[in-house]
Amino acid sequence: MTGSKQAFRGLAEEARICAGCGSCRSVCPVYAEIGWESAAPRGKITLGKKIFAGGKEDFLSEPYINRVFQCTLCARCAEVCPARIDTRELWQKMRQAITARGRAPAVFEQMAKNIESNKNISANTNDGRLDWADDLDDPDCIEALESNAVGYFVGCVASFYPMVAEIPLSFVSIMEKNGIKVTVLGEKEWCCGFPLLGAGRNGEALSLAEHNAAKIKELGIKTLVTTCPSCYHTFKHHYPKVLGKHLDFELVHAAQYLSWLIQEERIDWSEYEELDQVVTYHDPCDLGRNSGIYDAPRNILENIPGVTLVEMEHNRENALCCGGGGNLQAVDASLTAAIAERRIEEALNTGATILISACQQCVQVLTDAARRKKAPIQVMDINQLLWMGWE
Repeated sequence: MTGSKQAFRGLAEEARICAGCGSCRSVCPVYAEIGWESAAPRGKITLGKKIFAGGKEDFLSEPYINRVFQCTLCARCAEVCPARIDTRELWQKMRQAITARGRAPAVFEQMAKNIESNKNISANTNDGRLDWADDLDDPDCIEALESNAVGYFVGCVASFYPMVAEIPLSFVSIMEKNGIKVTVLGEKEWCCGFPLLGAGRNGEALSLAEHNAAKIKELGIKTLVTTCPSCYHTFKHHYPKVLGKHLDFELVHAAQYLSWLIQEERIDWSEYEELDQVVTYHDPCDLGRNSGIYDAPRNILENIPGVTLVEMEHNRENALCCGGGGNLQAVDASLTAAIAERRIEEALNTGATILISACQQCVQVLTDAARRKKAPIQVMDINQLLWMGWE
């Protein structure tokens, strides 16, 4: 690791700083699958110099546009960059520039329409955001706001995609089991804006930030928990910038909150059934590399009775991406699948029978990959694993 990134200095300046050393190429998950120089960070920046630093619009070809969006925004290239370029921010600025010219992939138009009309990324109306809660023992437990309740921002994927509905169910069940009241925004929760940011449509994400911040304040929420790393990252890093002020509440990821409960001895293990499981942990890019949260999920796993944690070869800041970030799945689903299968292979090499993550998108993508490969490994969210001992 080369050290922390420097503050972003503007699209043209960042493009000029790149010396073309190629360190980024060796760690890029997209280059590992495609193998063409144009798919490597160095290759995208080289042509980007001509387009964005040189103002040569004729270089903005369809193949190059596809390369810019064939990226998970995992930021592993930033970890190894000797020039300390904030490549994640650079890719997003490139996407914004392409979108401003009306040249972004057409697939994002429908996504933007869904968010505009439904306030979520699915084709479902937003009044169905709490459908997952019907499977709680007491579905009403999350609707009445109490002065000491913890706010829970569920996110679009966990709210509308049945494959990962167990994640919010498990988190709320853990909290209730240990005497902690939780409240949600329900249909007042709108998409956090991350999908629009990844599509280069930053202007359209502003109203979402304003709405969510206002509703959280209106409900008097003092602590907001997310189980989605991308929601967490968006609230933490994007909202203060676009709203021009600090958040009016404490923001934590569920892994941080649960780790804190364990450290404060507020978890009741008396009725917990020892799990007897060997697990490995996959660091989500937006929780690990992009937000610096590595220890909290590991602290949880190391404290669950009967669980043994074994690390994959690439972990923490060097963890391989699952392939599901940066809207890549919408742009190139086959590329996402190939990247995910590479991560499944690494998980299998540990001998673990359960692959744990702390991200609903990682769980969804890696589950699909494990099924395709018929791999003898189960993929779960960390909330699901923790809840298992009380079920």
